[in-house]
Amino acid sequence: MGKKIPFEVAERLAAVHHNSENDPIFMDANKYGYKVKINHPKIRPIYERYKRKIGCQILSDRERLEFEAFIIRKYIEYKSKGGTK
Repeated sequence: MGKKIPFEVAERLAAVHHNSENDPIFMDANKYGYKVKINHPKIRPIYERYKRKIGCQILSDRERLEFEAFIIRKYIEYKSKGGTK
């Protein structure tokens, strides 16, 4: 096995991007069809509450799509009331 490197170095080498509050909550097109970034700082707490509410640690595809539909509905409501960001 090779030498161990600090996490920060590995993160930089892997070009890992941390979501910030100002990043969009929606992701680019992907092969799974998901639209919402569940690791976004504004979405993650909602996602964790949703998982606890339905009693799952890992969501099925159907559950994930239901969660995304919920987020998208809330986003549309927010924007229609004049919300920004």
